[in-house]
Amino acid sequence: MITHNTGGIYWVFFIVIIGMTIWMFMQQSRQQKKRKQFQAEIQLGEEVYTVGGLIGKVVSQTPDRLVLHLADNVEVPILRSAIGGRVQNAPSIK
Repeated sequence: MITHNTGGIYWVFFIVIIGMTIWMFMQQSRQQKKRKQFQAEIQLGEEVYTVGGLIGKVVSQTPDRLVLHLADNVEVPILRSAIGGRVQNAPSIK
């Protein structure tokens, strides 16, 4: 009678899945921390883009909101958490 010990293979598979899940949560946590730090460090005059695709220059700020200058006579208040990033090599808005 031949017996196969496949229980060990299942444990290895289970441990690998748990390890991958923990790693993914750690990566996501790191990205969230970086994003929050970036959003907290935004300065007046910086050109930024929102997660909705608007591009503008920061003209005023409060702890939770920013006002973006989008065009002549167009200023929009947005939540700080809606900032997606800095605009690189963009023409300045006048």
